[in-house]
Amino acid sequence: MKKVFNVIIVAIMFVGVSYGQNPYSPDYQTLKEKGLIEQPAQVHYNGPITPILPDESIRNTGFYVQLDDSFILAMQPNDDGYTQQLTLPFTFCLYETDYTKFYINNNGNVSFDQAYYTYTPTGFPINGYAMVAPFWADVDTRGGFGSVHYKMTTNPNRLVVIWDKVGYYNIQGDKRNTFQLIITDGNDPLIGLGHNVAFAYESMEWTTGSASGGVNGFGGSAATVGINKGNGVDFALVGRFRWPGTDFIGVNSVDNQVGWLTNKRFAFDACVEDPVIPQPPSEVPLSNWALYVGIALMLSFIVIRFRRIF
Repeated sequence: MKKVFNVIIVAIMFVGVSYGQNPYSPDYQTLKEKGLIEQPAQVHYNGPITPILPDESIRNTGFYVQLDDSFILAMQPNDDGYTQQLTLPFTFCLYETDYTKFYINNNGNVSFDQAYYTYTPTGFPINGYAMVAPFWADVDTRGGFGSVHYKMTTNPNRLVVIWDKVGYYNIQGDKRNTFQLIITDGNDPLIGLGHNVAFAYESMEWTTGSASGGVNGFGGSAATVGINKGNGVDFALVGRFRWPGTDFIGVNSVDNQVGWLTNKRFAFDACVEDPVIPQPPSEVPLSNWALYVGIALMLSFIVIRFRRIF
């Protein structure tokens, strides 16, 4: 009888903790503050990382869709919340898989198989979640610190999700991030024909909430920007970010600085098995161009003088 009683007690505790891990449960915030919410682990991966690079061809004109009254509020102010399942008016393709259903997650991403409220960005790849993440981090819009909105259109087929001036956990608004995700059927001229995903950024000021090791919005687990198939293998990254500043070390580093994202635009095809990532053209400093033009003029003068002499 004693063994049966112990089993019942353990079962009740398990159910209680499991229920408490739902962001909408009354015990969730208490468990999170105590570090008792289990976070999924990143799959160990030793292969090459596919980088997503800024699309310089659209950098100057941009494609940032401004927030207006045509957008719908995705969620009330929350921490780690998500929408109900939503339906696209078109088919979106991610790693050769078609989707028409999706979830907007408060923590800077859109998922397709199920809602995703994990607040600590463990990095890609991760199993079980097909995801497009313009900025996966611990977004907290409580206290009036930002909001999340979306709009779907046809002709062209487009979903736009805007995280507008959002703060970070735990109800912090001294720094704000504004960014957006655009997904299409690949036929939207706004982000370029053949592209079906775009990330666009305005001011980016923080990376990490305190439940993920952050202090004053930085450090700890680096925010993750990219796409994930959900099979533990296929993914692509813009990068991971956990510090202030504007330096970008590289796609393999977790120490990139979030200010580098400010005003950046990325557009690419996420449908193919190996995403075709636009490569930025090589940039030659203006001073170098002046040097090259000067050399060319000198050579032209020498050739003309040489012909006159002979």
